[in-house]
Amino acid sequence: MSGSHHFHFQSPKAKTQSELDPSLHAHKKGDARHSHSKQVSNQNLLLIALVLTLGFSGVEGAAAYFANSLALISDAGHMVTDAAALGLALLAQIISRRPPSPKHSFGFGRAEALAAFVNSIVMLGLVVWIVVEAISRFYDPHKVDGLTVTVVAAIGLVMNIVVAWVLSRDKKSVNTRAALVHVMGDLLGSVAALVAGVVIQLTGWMPIDAILSILVSLLILKSTISILHESYHFLMEGVPLHIDYLQVGNDLKNVPGVVAVHDLHVWEMTPSFPALIGHIEITNMQEWPEIMSRINTMLLDKHGIDHVTLQPEEVGDDQNHETQLENIFHDGETFYVDCLSGDEKHRMAYHVWGNPNNKVLLCVHGLTRRGSDFKTLAQAMCKEYYVVCPDIVGRGESDRLSNPMLYAVPQYVSDIATLVKKLGVSQVDWFGTSMGGLIGMVYASMPNSPIRRMLINDVGPRIEPEAIKRLGSYVGQPFAFADRADALNRLNEICASFGEHTPQEWEIYNGPMLVQKDGKWIMHYDPNISVPFASVNPIMAKAGEMAMWHAFKQIHIPMLIVRGGDSDLLSAATVAEMCKVNPYARSIEIPHVGHAPAFVKQEQIALAKEFFS
Repeated sequence: MSGSHHFHFQSPKAKTQSELDPSLHAHKKGDARHSHSKQVSNQNLLLIALVLTLGFSGVEGAAAYFANSLALISDAGHMVTDAAALGLALLAQIISRRPPSPKHSFGFGRAEALAAFVNSIVMLGLVVWIVVEAISRFYDPHKVDGLTVTVVAAIGLVMNIVVAWVLSRDKKSVNTRAALVHVMGDLLGSVAALVAGVVIQLTGWMPIDAILSILVSLLILKSTISILHESYHFLMEGVPLHIDYLQVGNDLKNVPGVVAVHDLHVWEMTPSFPALIGHIEITNMQEWPEIMSRINTMLLDKHGIDHVTLQPEEVGDDQNHETQLENIFHDGETFYVDCLSGDEKHRMAYHVWGNPNNKVLLCVHGLTRRGSDFKTLAQAMCKEYYVVCPDIVGRGESDRLSNPMLYAVPQYVSDIATLVKKLGVSQVDWFGTSMGGLIGMVYASMPNSPIRRMLINDVGPRIEPEAIKRLGSYVGQPFAFADRADALNRLNEICASFGEHTPQEWEIYNGPMLVQKDGKWIMHYDPNISVPFASVNPIMAKAGEMAMWHAFKQIHIPMLIVRGGDSDLLSAATVAEMCKVNPYARSIEIPHVGHAPAFVKQEQIALAKEFFS
């Protein structure tokens, strides 16, 4: 990428350090002031702490064995793990000082976070062991030599205070802080052992040994878990905890000369050194050096980000025209796109909310539904999105096909691709309910698919036989009522699995499903959509399932699978399998809802907002 001249070198043939061209990591004038070779913590502090801890651990271990004290054993165990933790931390700091190389262009700063993560895991294991051992001693008390415990614990306490003071002088490194957690746990262990020794000497009450061991273990859990969370977040390349990702995006958009921002990523290459990459749309490429200078200054001053790599993209004439149409805002208007079905043409209707200049959210409905299903969701998301909700062919205001066998996913995908082309966008987000989820999975698995991220609402590659039987009981079956209220009540009964809704919510959600024809209230869709559905035999169903699994595995975008807790169409086992075979997928279950959550409830809408934000 171009922008701030940070070049990252890759070569099929590795070079030695002496052969590495230093210009590859040089920073030119105007770059953010940053060096990959970060100033790591003082290694001497860790070395002093290691020598003191290792020297005393052997003495305390022997004393703990002869005194038969769990409190002293736990303290000795702490010291052994402290020595290992300090050694690991010291090794990590030595490694992290190594300069970038042809194989590690960012250097080795992550070694510190890895050491902190390993140290925290070890500490958790030690806590569990002490608690289990202490509980067992309540049932099988051990005789403890109180005098030995008191003397050794007192010496250990002094030593731990010294080590803790040494390590506390370096507060910046998460690695050193993880080692300090070990030492603080050991210090508390020494205090507990000292108290236990005194109590046993004065009263002979042995359970105090186990009780104080449990207390110390619980006290150090909080710090250990905090370090574990921080190091895990860093290793998983999460947004730095002190940086507001959304605010960074908004601030970039507000920089004079910037039209839009996309593909924005923020993470930490090494601890305390955040990095940012992304694409910036501008109107005049000649202004880029000045715009980049403003961006660098803003990111460093407001967010502390000093490693910035941005690719400028010049907005075309058509896009320039669009940026002037800021006052356009749609609220459910209907438009049409001409599509092909075989040798014939048909029109597909689509309903829109929001400003056409916003990024696009495509919401695609289920088998017997229509785009109006998403009205409530669209109204909630149209400030950030241009929400486009098509009536899939044969439904709502779209045309009906003369050949009913074309009512199938391939035709639907073709129509959606035509719609995306008409919208003139290169990326869309996708919300697909039931059949809409299947269409999205196939579309997202295709080469150069425009789908950026996808919410799959209660559907998967495998559809349960019970659900197929239920759908067959009403899809395409006679439905005609003289009274609209009777028709709506019947439709509400069919859709009862969507969850509990108020009469007003049912009217918004199911009202548009009813149309009047020849004095009767009937369903909005072509009854012939059931023809392909009814023609599927078990062999065809199995082949289709295998094809869908293959397509699902090819998807490499973030996916959220939403399952109704009582769904008969998408089983919990299928969701688990989907998350297993595709690492880009995660799932959530909405309780007390069958197939499929309607996303008219505020808590469900909030779920979609969070995923697409």
